Amino acid sequence: MARKTKRQLHREKMDKIHAENQAIVATGVCPQCGTGLKYNSAITGWWQCGAYGGPSFRKPEHKDLPKCSFQCFTQ
Repeated sequence: MARKTKRQLHREKMDKIHAENQAIVATGVCPQCGTGLKYNSAITGWWQCGAYGGPSFRKPEHKDLPKCSFQCFTQ
């Protein structure tokens, strides 16, 4: 397979993933646990469940929720 074709296939795959993630983000709700999503400005396009990570990294309203591992990239 030609190198250009591999790049093109990869780009198409990533575009599909990003489109799916953009649809999830548009709902504003984590698809795994139903908690609101938050934008992580450390990396462009990075979204996480409000219950992602340890309680000390969460907003006060999410500190007592069970840990959720959902995160995605829209770009």
